[in-house]
Amino acid sequence: MGSAPPVQVKVHDSAAQVVYSDVVLINGSPMGFVLNFGQWAPEQPGLVRVYSRVGMSPNHLKLLARLLAENVAGYEAQFGEIVVGDHREAPHKHIGFEPVAPGT
Repeated sequence: MGSAPPVQVKVHDSAAQVVYSDVVLINGSPMGFVLNFGQWAPEQPGLVRVYSRVGMSPNHLKLLARLLAENVAGYEAQFGEIVVGDHREAPHKHIGFEPVAPGT
């Protein structure tokens, strides 16, 4: 058996920009899964804005879960344990400068 050729990756122009996601909502059915990647809306607690949606078969989702676990294990082996808190939602705290009303 010969080895497989190296995988080449070409990022399509429409996917060139990386979008940060701090929440993933997953919907599944026997036919497949949809992963909704989004961000918590700091100005409206409880609101998630979805910016990207990815669909995949149950087999592909299971392979993705395995790949993610392997990557987390490799990261932790190199950099130490990733500590995950009990809170799954963003704290919705204001960070930065407070707006000042004109004339104050």
